[in-house]
Formats: sequence, structure tokens, C-alpha cells
Amino acid sequence: MKFIGVEGYGEIKSLDKKNQKNNSKNNISTAKKLVRFIKRIPKEVSRDLKAVKKKLGDITWSTLTPKKFFKGIRHFHLSSSYFESMRSPKGIATLLAPITAAVVLILTICFWTLNDSPLQVSVDGKYIATIENENVLTKASAQMHNALSKTTASETSTPLMQIGYPSLNGSHNASVTEVYEKLVDSSDAVVSQTSGLYIDDVFYGATQDKKTLTAELTKILNDAKARYDETTTTTFENDVKILDGVYAADSIKSTQEIIESAKLNLSIRLETDLTVEYDRYFTTIYEYDESQLDTYCEVKQQGKPGKESVLYRLVYIDGVQTDSIVQSTELVEEPVDQILVVGTRESYSATGSFTWPVPYTKNVTSVYEYRWGTFHNGIDISWNGIYGQDIVASDSGTVTWAGYDNSGYGYYVIIDHGNGFQTMYAHACELYVETGDKVLKGEAIAGVGSTGYSTGDHLHFEIIKDGVQVDPELYTKGETYIDG
Repeated sequence: MKFIGVEGYGEIKSLDKKNQKNNSKNNISTAKKLVRFIKRIPKEVSRDLKAVKKKLGDITWSTLTPKKFFKGIRHFHLSSSYFESMRSPKGIATLLAPITAAVVLILTICFWTLNDSPLQVSVDGKYIATIENENVLTKASAQMHNALSKTTASETSTPLMQIGYPSLNGSHNASVTEVYEKLVDSSDAVVSQTSGLYIDDVFYGATQDKKTLTAELTKILNDAKARYDETTTTTFENDVKILDGVYAADSIKSTQEIIESAKLNLSIRLETDLTVEYDRYFTTIYEYDESQLDTYCEVKQQGKPGKESVLYRLVYIDGVQTDSIVQSTELVEEPVDQILVVGTRESYSATGSFTWPVPYTKNVTSVYEYRWGTFHNGIDISWNGIYGQDIVASDSGTVTWAGYDNSGYGYYVIIDHGNGFQTMYAHACELYVETGDKVLKGEAIAGVGSTGYSTGDHLHFEIIKDGVQVDPELYTKGETYIDG
């Protein structure tokens, strides 16, 4: 009969450990003596060969007698104590002991590894199964060990198993699974048909009430979405598993105990829909009017925003929003386009009409005519208190001269209106513009004075068409004249 200690369910040991230990010590001592003996042989042989070589020169076949031969053998320096010990029973036993031990060891190994006879398995002295060989029991034991190693239960005591040759011939050889099940049934330290809860591969306990455990986990998820609508879903962010199998008896807990210990480490992912309505801005369409200045703008049609509905899928992990995914968009109300009419004519372009250049007075003291033997190419405008009054641009354009020279006009300004017309404003006391400035019709450009060849405070005003002075009064009458 052969016994197996089940610590780890994998090691096969002899029951007579004490005898094994003593025999092992004796074998080691004998082996050391044998090794020392073998190590000395080369040294002794080398020494004796030298002696033989020396004596061979003196030995011939005619002189070689048995007495001399055995006397020569004595020169091989093998100690006589070795030969004496070999003649005694103790010496023979000492020599044969390691050889016998090696032979027994080899036969034992061959017996247990090459023996094909079925084996009987007993637990605590009670027969449980017949197996084909020890590998079946080793695998079944390892299977139970692996099942228990997944739990965090404390170390459990296990039953003593024995294996030996069966007393009955023709017994059924059990499979690994059958032996595993028998081992489970025979042990009070493990419980079968149980379910263990694992969260991120951490074991939290086992129970035989899998249905209630599953229901409690589902309730946690349902409670998390109780305040949301029917589109809401909840799942565990952790890797939560319920595994059926064999568990250590001291790892069995009530469902409530398992849930309470697991709650602190459960992470819940909640997803829910949210619809948000936004204003959709209208488009502005421009219509252009060439007859209006570029500063002109009029609303032809008032714009109105539309409405757009956006469906989001919001993601929360333990109550904290981690993502927002657009599911769909829907146009609820079309926006109304805004239409604006804007002018395109440049602001400083000529209007084609001329306004009176001195708003202070329209009194003309000298007209467009011959006088004093020369022709007067403009008109003079004057009245009491006119000094320093504003002179305005008769039409929009660009200042091509603003300054003083010796032509007799004193300080004067010339404006090019870009349509073949120019205007000149002379004898000013002060200039408000510079050459290159762009001015608008009616904009103040200078102050009335009496600089240059002048007999009093007045404005000398000229209108020049295509390089030739014309009568200003023909273009400023009623201040609405348009050159045609």
C-alpha cells in the first residue's frame, strides 16, 4: 500500500520518512568512502607503473618466477589495508552497499513509473476511486488546488489520501473529472455548486444563492438610474464576474455580506439622452445700389433666427460627466434671411451738383465778367462780419492744392471732383485741409480772409470745367444744378 500526503494535492511521499532519513545518511557515508577510494586509484597506478618500468629492464622470462612476480605486484602501492578489508564480510558489504542502493533506487523508479497496473485511491481510509495511474490523481488534485487558489480564504485543512493496488480486478478506472468530484465530495473544507463574486479579478466571497447575488447587483444598477428617463442605461465600469465552481468552506458568505464589501469598489457607468434646443442664426444677404454712397445701408427684410434641436448622449462615471456624444440634430424652425441694401458709390466721389461755398452769406460783390480791363474768372462773396467764416467744399473730391503762393490768391484750395470739374477757393485766412485729403460735399475746408491781392475780406470762388473757368452762378443757382 502507498500513501499520498495531500498538501498541495500534488506530492507523493513515503510514510516511513524516518527510515528513509537514516538510510540516506548511511548511503552518503559509504559513498564518500567509495569516492575517496576511486580518486586514489590513478595516483597509485601512476606510481606503480614507474616502478614496473624500472624493474622490467632486469626481468626476463628465464628469471621470472612466481615468487618474483608476486613480489613485483607488491610494488603497486595499493595499501594492504584495502586488500585486508576486502577479505572481510564488512568490507564486502561496504563495497556493495552503494551499488545495491543505486540498483534499488532504479528498480523503484521503474516500478512506479513503468507499472501499468491500476491504483486504488482512498481518502481518510475510505475508498473513493480506481485510477489508471498516478497522473490522474495528480491532475485531479491540481484541479482542486487551482479552484481554491482563486479565493482569498485562509488555509484550509485537507484530508489524507492514499493510493495502492486495488484488491478487486476489473474495477472501473475513473477519469480526472470523476476523481476531482470525488475529492470534493470527500472534503469538508470545500463546497461545490457555489458562485464567487470577482471585481477586477479580486475575490469578494462565494455563495450558494447565485440568483439573489445576481439580483442584488442588478438592483444597484437600477437604483443608479432611478431619477432618469427610460433612455438611461447603467453598467459596471469594473470587470464584474460571477464564477461557478468549488470554493473553500470558510469563503462562503451571505449575499448581503458580499454585496456590502463589494459596494465600496463598484464603479457605475451611466449613459442618458439629453435634448437641447439652440437658435440657428439667419443669413444676411446684401443687395447693392450704385446710386447710393457706400455709407448707405437700409434693411429691406428683417432676419429671424430659426430653431435647431440637438440630441446628446451623456456619459457619467460615478456621477461625474466624462463624455458628451452628439447623436442627432433636427431643424425645428427655418431661419428667415436678412436682406440689406447698401450703396456702392464711393463717399468722396462727386455728386454732379454744387452747393454754395459760404453758408454765412450768399451776397455776391463781384460777378463772372470783365472788370478793370481784365476778365474776372469767378465770383466774389462778401458781407459784414464774414472774416473767419467757414468755406465749404462745393462738391466731394480730392484736394489737389492747399497752400500759399505768389499768384495773388493768397491762401487757397483747389478740389478735383473726378468728373471733369474742379473748384478753387481763394484769399482764405486759414486752411483746414492739406493736399491729398479727400473731402465731402459741404465739409469745411478753410476760413474767409483777405490774403494775396485782395481789397477786403471775401471769398474768390471759381468753377473749372475741363480746364476752363465757367460762371459759378450758373452751377450754383438754387444749389441743385446738375451738369447735363
